[in-house]
Amino acid sequence: MTWSNAGYVPDCAACHARDYESGPHKKYGNTRYSVSELRDCSGACHVYSDSSMTKISKSRSREHRVSDRDWD
Repeated sequence: MTWSNAGYVPDCAACHARDYESGPHKKYGNTRYSVSELRDCSGACHVYSDSSMTKISKSRSREHRVSDRDWD
């Protein structure tokens, strides 16, 4: 198999990094997650209350799944 983004193997981003849109992936305030931070898409994205990143204000587990053909 040829990976379009081999640096992210074995994670989801190896194939899907080009599909990543930072807009909906808020970390805290106006700070967004990078594709590298969310390279394994299932359950990795939380919204924190502030830049200390010690309190999760919103969990997003299972937002993206391998079985979701649309990957949205």
